Amino acid sequence: MNAVIDLLINLLSFLWNIAKLLIPIMVIIEIFKDTKLIDKITSIFRPVTNFFTLSEKAGVALLFGMFFGLTIGAGAILQSVKDYDVDKRSVFLVIMFVSLCHAVFEDSFIMAAVGANIAQLLLARFGAAILLTFLLSRFIKKTDDSLKINE
Repeated sequence: MNAVIDLLINLLSFLWNIAKLLIPIMVIIEIFKDTKLIDKITSIFRPVTNFFTLSEKAGVALLFGMFFGLTIGAGAILQSVKDYDVDKRSVFLVIMFVSLCHAVFEDSFIMAAVGANIAQLLLARFGAAILLTFLLSRFIKKTDDSLKINE
């Protein structure tokens, strides 16, 4: 019985730690939306989204996923889908990119602490993510499908 209680306590602690990060990021996204900063960010990211033939608003999810990791990136992707009706293809491509290239800075510093070469590590991760996402973007045809999230 103690093992079950410990498991539940650890699960609640994990969820609380994620919520402490995810809720402020979602609030920041809402503030950016209301102040039109999200439009500036998406226009800055336009060359990247054009390169991967993504919808413009998918760039925000890509940015968050790259810097904050899979969990926070998933939250940003869900928020983008909910707010901007991002198409399935763009969501898939963002997930492919982020799965290879998530939390690049924190992971790189951890690996550097154990002796890895940061430049080679970053080059390999970015290169693999860019190559795979680019190739997939050329093979997956564009459609008008969009994802709907129930509120």
